[in-house]
Amino acid sequence: MTSKATTNATRVLDALGAVYGIRTFAAADFTAEEAAEKLGVPPEEVWKTLVAKGDRTGPLAAVIPTGSRLSLKKLARVSGNRTVAMVSPEEMERLTGYVKGGCSPFGMRRTTPLFVHEAAATLQRLFVSAGQRGVQLEMSGAAFLAAAGATPADLVED
Repeated sequence: MTSKATTNATRVLDALGAVYGIRTFAAADFTAEEAAEKLGVPPEEVWKTLVAKGDRTGPLAAVIPTGSRLSLKKLARVSGNRTVAMVSPEEMERLTGYVKGGCSPFGMRRTTPLFVHEAAATLQRLFVSAGQRGVQLEMSGAAFLAAAGATPADLVED
């Protein structure tokens, strides 16, 4: 489903014929927790896109649920790296074209390997950034996985 909010992410999804919705809110803190609160949805339905750099692969992205912490050790293992470190917000913007609080897994400036926490596959609904602060994509977990081409894996700390 297309909407009035057009971003690089929505252009990619439209080109793929993906089924999605758009939800907007007035962003102030630019966090996934804020998005959940302002959208009136459980925090575990709002997922965040994090950008890291592996010692062997270079940049990569991980999508995990709000309230979870990314396990860099697990991400390194699944991505074929020995070590993985988070990038700075400035480097994230340079690599993806997106700012902190508005980083979408779709339409990044540079193609990077994308990993998603395995629980996404079972969700009826999840929200990820549409590439702009205060704009969220609403999709089923299955639609997200089909459109993103992401590798599902256990990515969060126990």
